[in-house]
Amino acid sequence: MDIIYDGRRYAGVTDADAAAMLGLPAGVYAAAALQDAREQGRRAIDAAAVAARGRHASPLAGQDGIYQMKAEAAAAFVAAGRPADASAWPMLTAEAQARAMTVDALADEILAARTAWIAAAANIEAIRVSAKHGLDLLDDATAIEAAVTAARTALRGY
Repeated sequence: MDIIYDGRRYAGVTDADAAAMLGLPAGVYAAAALQDAREQGRRAIDAAAVAARGRHASPLAGQDGIYQMKAEAAAAFVAAGRPADASAWPMLTAEAQARAMTVDALADEILAARTAWIAAAANIEAIRVSAKHGLDLLDDATAIEAAVTAARTALRGY
């Protein structure tokens, strides 16, 4: 790991003995190692959150925009009183025809999926932010590792 101390960079320091041989004061390596563990933990937590979100989304490029358009169309359709003529919402009519269902049923399905996604996304983000913040409060690499494991486990539930 690289350590910056007193304006100098010490590259490739592998342990406390190596730090001492470089003339670094006691504790400098430990502080740097702790900060490194926190940074690695933050990256691991972010990766677990990305994986959790990915279980709810399509990997197709641009599909998130399509989902957003469909959710907006479904909400507008419902707000308009679910009219029999749904031609003003081509995203809904095209999919409803392709799936041999009513626009009304499709709108309900889309809005239910959106509600479920919002709840999952909120929980994923709460776990991610809380876990990363918690790393700053820990002063032991073992505790940091345990916190990261707990966050990964919690995120696997989504």
